[in-house]
Amino acid sequence: MTKKKIINKKTVILISVILGSILIKYCFFSFESGDYKRFLLNWYNTLSEEGLTSIVNGLGNYNPPYLILLYLLTFLPGSAIVKIKMLSVVFDILMGFMGYLIVKKLTKGKYAYLCWIIIILLPTVILNSSMWAQCDSIYTTFVLLSIYLLLKEKYSLSFLSLGVAFSFKLQFIFILPLYMILYFVNKKFSILNFLLIPLGNILMCLPVILMGMPLVNCFTTYLEQTTDYSVYLTRNLANIYQLLPNIKTIGMVLFIITGLIFLGLLIYFLKRKKEISKKEIMSIGLLGILIAVYFLPFMHERYMFMADILSVIWFFIYKRKIYIPILINLSSLAGYSVYLFGFDWMPLWLFSGCMLFVIISLFLDVIDKKVLPFRKEQNSV
Repeated sequence: MTKKKIINKKTVILISVILGSILIKYCFFSFESGDYKRFLLNWYNTLSEEGLTSIVNGLGNYNPPYLILLYLLTFLPGSAIVKIKMLSVVFDILMGFMGYLIVKKLTKGKYAYLCWIIIILLPTVILNSSMWAQCDSIYTTFVLLSIYLLLKEKYSLSFLSLGVAFSFKLQFIFILPLYMILYFVNKKFSILNFLLIPLGNILMCLPVILMGMPLVNCFTTYLEQTTDYSVYLTRNLANIYQLLPNIKTIGMVLFIITGLIFLGLLIYFLKRKKEISKKEIMSIGLLGILIAVYFLPFMHERYMFMADILSVIWFFIYKRKIYIPILINLSSLAGYSVYLFGFDWMPLWLFSGCMLFVIISLFLDVIDKKVLPFRKEQNSV
């Protein structure tokens, strides 16, 4: 069989799976989640009647870029629920494509298309867009684009992409420890690059800024969100707070501990005196996200979404410890089940234990004897 025929066969399979995933998701489009009924539909209707002026006047508790996309949807035919969910489904596919590019970059293309397929078929990806009507695939797509540009050493574009991710969801910050560690250890980009993150957010908000929305509103939206959802230390997420009482003092203590953990990682890589390789970037990125959502207070069900995706990409790069993406996605799915269906098929505290095991396992994988200072250095990937 020629290489051209193999490529064509892979393309046919990929297109078929993508179309099949859209059909599967469409079957759930009629489901109206609480978030859709209370927020998204009202925002859509207001945007349809009042236009972008409603964003300038303070519509919703989402940053303007997503609301701008909702406004653009009002010009398309079809029902609101189909258009809103289809927007997220399109980004599901783009998110899978970014996973494909990263795996292709680090593995010379072997099984990259399979990574794309698995990403778009993940249970949490299907539920997030087609049932919940959420948009986590949008910011995750731009985070993955940022990582891909990072691997290509296009640092300014990488940080601008992070800024676009920031403009859609504050949860992009879970990947920031990776960039901070890279700044201090590899020293390949300027600290001024970090200023491109708020700049990217401002550029995405520009249409409503030009209409009179105060510039500061591009950032205060996220401050309001942190206060809106600070009643519980965790909401349906399998993290350490499933094992602890709901006392805010505990959350503040663990907030400090989380910072110390990241500081410890930074000190380790500095003392190692070896450049972080491109493959290691994926491990550190995934570990950083898991540490953040596991130990930081006020985390919710969907906040592990980026880890769901990155864990699959990580496995296709390293091809070991398959239990890591499996346990991460099962733990994430457990939280979705509680919110969407009121169905607690396994206690979240049990998944909390599983996630701690995953973090320790990945930590030992990152801090491995093969890469300790006294071992012979390996070439970076």
